[in-house]
Amino acid sequence: MDVETRTSILMDAFEELKKKWEIDENALTAKEEKADVLPETKVNELLQLKEKYKLDDIEFLFLVGAAVGYYQGQMSVKNLVLKKLATVNQFVNSLLKK
Repeated sequence: MDVETRTSILMDAFEELKKKWEIDENALTAKEEKADVLPETKVNELLQLKEKYKLDDIEFLFLVGAAVGYYQGQMSVKNLVLKKLATVNQFVNSLLKK
């Protein structure tokens, strides 16, 4: 298989991963056990994508690296949003007490 076809397949796998892992409103309130590691469900999804797209080991490593970066980015955004919401809540509460 040529490089362009393999690249296209790998990008299709990553696009499917991004679609499955989009943050929804429930993710903002859900408590993750550890944000620095992928949950088992996410690892299983990666393994399913490997089989579905018939990725070799190097392609799979690329997908895993991209997935970890994507997941950590989402967790950073989630933590930032939660901190900002807490600040807004404190401000509103201070106004209501006056």
